[in-house]
Amino acid sequence: MPNDRLRCVDCREPIPADARICPHCRTIQPSPLLDVGVVVAGVFALLFGVVLTVMTVGTSRLLGFLLLVVGFGLAIGGYTRYIDRQAASRAR
Repeated sequence: MPNDRLRCVDCREPIPADARICPHCRTIQPSPLLDVGVVVAGVFALLFGVVLTVMTVGTSRLLGFLLLVVGFGLAIGGYTRYIDRQAASRAR
């Protein structure tokens, strides 16, 4: 099988690497740009949360702490999803 073919996330049939919709089951394939967007949003929320937590008091500090936690989760979750996809593509 050529390297430019991937497998569908739903039916596991081989599809072209640039296909966004599986020709077999019509499932939309996830975009790697989504992972990048999640990581960028997570880092932004993390940094903004740090600034709010350190430089404010009261409810704003609580909001900053929540942004810090959510940003950390998005950044780490998006990065591990990217790593998992890379490992799955190498395992094929």
